Amino acid sequence: MKPNLSYPSLLTAGIALTLATLAGLELLPARTLDLKAPGVANGPYLVTADGKQDGHNVRWLDEKRLHLRCHYPEAKPFMGCGLTFVLTHQDPTRGMDLSRYDKLNLELVYKGNAPSVRLAARNFDPRFAKVEDANSARFHSVNLRPRDITKPVALELSELTVPEWWIHQYNLDRAYNRPSLENASAVSIDIPYLEAGQTHELEVRRLTLEGQWISHDRVYLGILCSWLLGASLVVLRGWGQLRVSHRRQQREIDALTLRTRQLRIEQEQLRRLATIDELTGVLNRRGLEQALDDLEEQAHGMTLVLVDIDHFKRINDRFGHDRGDEVLRRVAAVVAGNLRASDIFGRWGGEEFLIACRGTRIRDAARLAEKLRERIERSEITGPVGRIELTASFGVALAPPGGSTADALKRADAALYAAKDAGRNRVEMDTSLQSDSPTTVG
Repeated sequence: MKPNLSYPSLLTAGIALTLATLAGLELLPARTLDLKAPGVANGPYLVTADGKQDGHNVRWLDEKRLHLRCHYPEAKPFMGCGLTFVLTHQDPTRGMDLSRYDKLNLELVYKGNAPSVRLAARNFDPRFAKVEDANSARFHSVNLRPRDITKPVALELSELTVPEWWIHQYNLDRAYNRPSLENASAVSIDIPYLEAGQTHELEVRRLTLEGQWISHDRVYLGILCSWLLGASLVVLRGWGQLRVSHRRQQREIDALTLRTRQLRIEQEQLRRLATIDELTGVLNRRGLEQALDDLEEQAHGMTLVLVDIDHFKRINDRFGHDRGDEVLRRVAAVVAGNLRASDIFGRWGGEEFLIACRGTRIRDAARLAEKLRERIERSEITGPVGRIELTASFGVALAPPGGSTADALKRADAALYAAKDAGRNRVEMDTSLQSDSPTTVG
């Protein structure tokens, strides 16, 4: 019996439905919450040193426009200046779930010479927060410089972090110090650094939260699962039809064989482009180049260590390529087992390996190279005619922040050749950034 719907029509319908879903997702208006709107939050209340709402030091210039002025003639232990929106109502332990929002649209007008204006949010966590201690609600904040707020700002809520002073003050377990706004009790805008005699004016023109009604990630996952389910149903349907007709089964098997052959060809192409060296299991040259490019873009600086197995050709000629491969694997394992998780390591080519250490302490990298040299020398590899004597030479060079990785590689290579010329099984450190000659370590 012929199916009512053909595969092309199902595919067309699936594509149309997917495009309609994606278009609808983009056209769906954002979820918004205006904290200045009546009834959303209590307040805002002025943040003052004496707790009074209309004091001399902090007072409203125009309360309706949320325009305030701060001036402390004399220094006080606490010189508060700002305003707070309270998100709790009758129950002080129950606030608003702000985790559903992604960003906060902020428009401020500030006059003064403070180094920053702070946006902060409190989250009441009943596991440790107490109603009688307002500071016990987890504090999140971000400091905005005056030049950051000369125009409207769209802040990602992920920019709000828990400051160190709050973490040290309450000394809670690390799990309690993670940012969370699932039960936000207050949002405040204040000037954290005041000096006596200064005058500051602050006006809050916009304070709006924005987020998605439906998580885009969930929609994308749903689309992917739907396509996978649809593909699975199509495959099952195909297998059912194969059982009805031997001819159709044979054609499908031939098509499957052809597709398998194509997949193998594609797999081999992907394998050649992969970043893992099949023999040693560490990064290959392509993977190393990608990692080095990433480090160079970060401009933090790094130290490069080139490792070359001494007399590797002699090992291959005397013991065979299988033993030579075992030597490569053993050296890779020894080096990888003595590196930090943050270090980058891979096979640069042939019998040569490369280590990239984050940071610019070249002597630390040289000491690491010396330790690796000793571990390699003590490695036990037995060949058909006895123990294989295994040593390696090392060249160490510095790539300073903003410097060229290619230049550092050339200097590391020159240091490696210096180690080879000096008798092998040694570490040479390039110091051309300070002098003209390599330095031996160990």
